[in-house]
Amino acid sequence: MEYESLELTDQTRATLPGEFIQLTDGYVHYELAGSPEGDVVILIHGFSSPSLVWDHTYEFLVKNGFRVLRYDLFGRGYSDRPKIKYKMDLFTRQLYELVNQLGLTQNKFNIVGLSMGGGICVAFTDKNPNLVKKVSLVDPIGFPFGGNIQLLILKIPVLNRLLMRFIGHKRLIESQKPDFYQYDRLDEYLDEYEEQMAYKGFLRAIRSTALNTPFTNLEKTYERLEQRKVPMQLFWGEKDQTIPFNTSQKVLTTVPSIEFNPIKNCGHMPQYTHPSEVNPLLLKFLRD
Repeated sequence: MEYESLELTDQTRATLPGEFIQLTDGYVHYELAGSPEGDVVILIHGFSSPSLVWDHTYEFLVKNGFRVLRYDLFGRGYSDRPKIKYKMDLFTRQLYELVNQLGLTQNKFNIVGLSMGGGICVAFTDKNPNLVKKVSLVDPIGFPFGGNIQLLILKIPVLNRLLMRFIGHKRLIESQKPDFYQYDRLDEYLDEYEEQMAYKGFLRAIRSTALNTPFTNLEKTYERLEQRKVPMQLFWGEKDQTIPFNTSQKVLTTVPSIEFNPIKNCGHMPQYTHPSEVNPLLLKFLRD
């Protein structure tokens, strides 16, 4: 593949799957399906993986009567890569505008977030408690953790630039592998993951996100959701090498009411690699 050789234009978007909608900061790629009468569930992906990480969850929830929205964060998948700083405010604004333009705010909705998407869920709910019914988190950011040296390096401006310049796309692809502990269909996932890299602005967006979006200082935000008694659920892969499993104890200490579901023999993508375990627990949480 020739990386970052294509522009996201009206012409290229017409050839891509899913739907597109224009927001303040650019066009967003999304999929919305399920019963119009069903409770709304919004799925938010993580740092560099696009919305395909929700394949199994999306289909499962639609089949079980929910109205389900998944979308690509700015800079990822088929969404635009605006030339701005990729701060948490960008991602919470993106979600706020998206649900309003799609008419999903008549009733409270549920949000489910993976990794950085979990941080977006928490930050969005803190800003818009009147919109959110329940929050489910999968290996979320927000607390200090060790183990992922590359992610920590990306937080240092000079090293960030050097890493992206000399390692770039191929290293990002390689960095996905530890997220999938003993997963035997990894090559299929990586082929789909790599497709987003054909469009200009991907690496710039990843670099900017690493520099400008907080990964480890959301404790107070979590605390406020606990004080407001927002129903919350937590999944964590016990073999997670990206955000180590012991980080889950910090979440449990801060949010003692959260429903905790550790997933054995699982890395950073339990919803993708272990859907038969995750999906029934998520369904029960949403229905209860």
